[in-house]
Amino acid sequence: MRDGTRDAGIGRKILAACAVPASVVACVLLADAMMDAGIAPAAAVLPMGAVMLGVVALLERVLPWHRDWLSSRGDLTVDALYLPTQAVVTSLLRPLAASLTVAASVPLSRLVPGGPWPDDWPIVAQVVLASLVRELFDYWAHRAMHEIPWLWRLHATHHSATRLYWLNGARAHPLEIALRFGLVGVLPLAILGVDPRVLALTSAAALAADSFQHANIALRLGPLAWIYSIGDAHRWHHSLRREEADANYGNVYLVWDAVFGTRYLPADREPPTEVGIEGLEAFPKGFVAQWLSPWRWSRILAESGARDGRGPAHAGDAAPAR
Repeated sequence: MRDGTRDAGIGRKILAACAVPASVVACVLLADAMMDAGIAPAAAVLPMGAVMLGVVALLERVLPWHRDWLSSRGDLTVDALYLPTQAVVTSLLRPLAASLTVAASVPLSRLVPGGPWPDDWPIVAQVVLASLVRELFDYWAHRAMHEIPWLWRLHATHHSATRLYWLNGARAHPLEIALRFGLVGVLPLAILGVDPRVLALTSAAALAADSFQHANIALRLGPLAWIYSIGDAHRWHHSLRREEADANYGNVYLVWDAVFGTRYLPADREPPTEVGIEGLEAFPKGFVAQWLSPWRWSRILAESGARDGRGPAHAGDAAPAR
């Protein structure tokens, strides 16, 4: 609550506490109602992204966590260009994802007669299970982006942001979008044969919460801080310090970080307001230059005076106390 709700009135404190759960419930109920009205599951989720961006952008002005992050640093145009990039890349991958789903689901159905997915469970239980399964795969994909050097070259684009605000959650290299969101984010549940309605509700719940991940909002999450990878948890993930940033890998939820020991949310201090990649000051700020950055890595390192592009803590530092 750095600048936001410490001295705020009761109305703003309630808003800070209710914004995330109210958004999740509203998006899920709206998606369910739209599907009941005959709207296709994918179409029921699609418009919510734009609505949630507007909600978060407004809340940043009402409840800013760090006021300096409200001002543009010349990043608005670049971040805005990543929104259509994500849409185009994932759309282009749909035929490939569909083919891979069919190729993998046929032998799986032979191994598990009747299908591996428990479609006789209550729909709420299916949504919870689907959320856990999807997060498990993305947890390891995200963690790999930090731990495998070549993948870090892709993921560095996302971490190059020097402030966190409503728009730059979409900042990601096209190849990372293809791997994490186009394939890893789609294939596991599709191969398992999850019902499209369950997929839509799972996506609606995730989209609503994920909209707050980069939000510059002084949220009061309370016990939800153990569930969602948003607010302070994600600010620590964008710390300049490698030993703090290599944590909180959950894309929406923190459950697998808790399981695998990578949850990092110290109670004795607030998250950093200086974010980015320490030791990689020459990382490009332009849109096209960021696309080309993995193939210009040696040059970026040389201009930054860095040895590996992971900051001074890359070699030999212990993991943070969690």
